[in-house]
Amino acid sequence: MGESASERTQRELVDLRAAIDRDVDALLARVRSDVDPRNVIRRQPVAVAGSLVSVATAAGLGLMRRARASKKSERILEALIERFGGRIDKMKGSARKEFRKQLAKELKEVEKTGPKEAAYGAVSAAIAALATTVAQGFGRKLLGDETSREEPTTGSR
Repeated sequence: MGESASERTQRELVDLRAAIDRDVDALLARVRSDVDPRNVIRRQPVAVAGSLVSVATAAGLGLMRRARASKKSERILEALIERFGGRIDKMKGSARKEFRKQLAKELKEVEKTGPKEAAYGAVSAAIAALATTVAQGFGRKLLGDETSREEPTTGSR
């Protein structure tokens, strides 16, 4: 005798669940492969190099900005000291240094911008560039624009 409609439906459901599990496992393996930095570097060295150059440029610009800000604050200190006239010149060495430190500290509190903000901006820009690169590669693979020799295409239906 043959199987009943209910048994056939149950068997088909089990087969479908197994096929879905295989497809999900294949998709997870593909995602892991796409996110693996070694594979990203091997597949898209120019994009990775561009991301690294972007990070280096952002870090360099942050350092230059910090140096400029330091020089600017030094110029502002000198201008303020000149406004006070000869009074500061009469101060002895340690008192003069302490006055300059205190004045610089108060100016920093007023400005409240520093290298942390520049570093956060550089890191977030680099992460965004890297995420864009990975997402584009994953999108190409998902849409089938780029075929990989390592992974055979499966047609399990």
